[in-house]
Amino acid sequence: MNSSIHKKIGENQTSFLFMNVKAKVIMKKSNVFFKTAFLLTTAVLIGCSGDEVAQNEKQNGNNGNSLAKTVTFTGENILPTRIPATKTQSQDPTTRTWITHTVGNGAKAFWSTGDKIWVKDIYDKFQMSNPGEFTDGKKKGIFFISGSFKDGCTVHYTGTNETSGNIVTIAANQTQSEPNDFTHAGVSGDCGTAEASARGNNFKFRLTHKASYICFLPHTLNAFIKRSKLFKIEVTSEDNIAGDYDFSTDNLSDKPKKNGSKKITLNITAPRGFTVTNPKTKIEENGSYIVIAPGTHKLTIRYWLRNDKDNPFKTIEGTITQTLTIPCEAGKIYDVTANLDPKDYTSNYYMWDAIGHYWKGNEKYQPKKNRTHGDFYPNDPKDHWNRWYNRDAFPTPASHSCQNCPNVNECLWYIQKGDPHWDEEELWTTMGYLYTGGMWFKKKTTIGGQFNQYKAPNGHDYANEAISAFYNKTDVPFGRPEHSEDYFFLPALGDYDSGNLNGVGEVGNYWTSTPTPWNDSPSTKTIGAYYLYFQPQPGGIRLGNASLYGGNNRYKGLPLWTVK
Repeated sequence: MNSSIHKKIGENQTSFLFMNVKAKVIMKKSNVFFKTAFLLTTAVLIGCSGDEVAQNEKQNGNNGNSLAKTVTFTGENILPTRIPATKTQSQDPTTRTWITHTVGNGAKAFWSTGDKIWVKDIYDKFQMSNPGEFTDGKKKGIFFISGSFKDGCTVHYTGTNETSGNIVTIAANQTQSEPNDFTHAGVSGDCGTAEASARGNNFKFRLTHKASYICFLPHTLNAFIKRSKLFKIEVTSEDNIAGDYDFSTDNLSDKPKKNGSKKITLNITAPRGFTVTNPKTKIEENGSYIVIAPGTHKLTIRYWLRNDKDNPFKTIEGTITQTLTIPCEAGKIYDVTANLDPKDYTSNYYMWDAIGHYWKGNEKYQPKKNRTHGDFYPNDPKDHWNRWYNRDAFPTPASHSCQNCPNVNECLWYIQKGDPHWDEEELWTTMGYLYTGGMWFKKKTTIGGQFNQYKAPNGHDYANEAISAFYNKTDVPFGRPEHSEDYFFLPALGDYDSGNLNGVGEVGNYWTSTPTPWNDSPSTKTIGAYYLYFQPQPGGIRLGNASLYGGNNRYKGLPLWTVK
């Protein structure tokens, strides 16, 4: 569903000097300078902008040490086509390290009130600075550090409020309050490392960011989504993407040492959530960010939307789901665009194996809203539009509209071996209305070679044996299955009965190609056919039913499906 693009996060360049009892460090845009003598008790960190550093270098000389440069997050586009976005600057944060980002052009990092650094002393122990003092729009900061330090000492930034120089916590729950606002980066797991080098009585370091970052960029053309609000994004991986990571090697450990999580939830706390009214990417309307552990991750991304405009009886909450694999590299930010148009399942309904669909020739009378009635539905075997059901007796299979539907044996394989899951969260539309509700089944190829159109799982051939094939599975779990790419989804499209539309979003009914027999008398005509039926169980029980039914039902209007 759309692409992701990465940008290299610019390296924070920082210098520091040791002076007798105090050290002063100048830092602008993450260019940091420590000033201190050679074995002192306190160091102060100050950062300068690239221009100021360059000017100082011209005045004072290089002294054989590396130059500090502007601290910005910059990157390259790996795809040739990008949707342009207007650069938007976040508001000054009050408590966090923060990042600003422009689509396709990387990001910039700034210090925030409360930020601290860790510097390894001559005893190979990390010493924590006091919270920095910041000026110049958070581009310049001063950090005081007690301890003794030497040339080449290691500097760590482990995020806001961390209590160790060797542990970084990537949060499983992250929070964003404004669109295109990454002020939560510091509390969510942003981190970096550097090696400080001496230049005269100055030390200088370039901070390299070691987490990875994702910017979500949703858009839509759908009117229902435009009237909804985005209030949460869930990112689930097959491996851990959050937790407490070891940072002692200057890189995040491959796996968290504890509190590992395969899911990151971004909670959007703006009033009612972010709008998604933009037909194209618009970062200032709904750009959303997370910090994520580096690694190649196969991700399922669920965009949670709330609609309180289009259903007078209840608020609709549900998800649009995206799956993709991202090679999340340390120090890079990835743009993930997402089309949030829900899938539309508008389709025709048929009496069993009729030639014409249920409302053929009378479409303007078709009810499209739940629990409404329409006249001019088929009620005559000699219907002018051939909408009446096929009256052939068992075992003659369907030969018209239902001929490509699964037969009774195949339907039983899906119910019994297809690991059905009731999904009350995925958003979809039909006939101009927004719904949730449907069931997942394993694909034929996932069920495997045992799947057989000539024999049901118990060995019977119910397409030819004149015995009842009724089956009811009552332990269907709720939720989207893992590895959903191995499944297919059937929406709960309900049915038409004597011109009445019922059960949309609540019940699924789908024809098979097999008529029902009269037990022990296969040539006796019936007015029944087998169909797949599913729904959640009543009474608040978090289980669903998946069943094979028959009965005197060929007159009903049901949707069609095929072997998948």
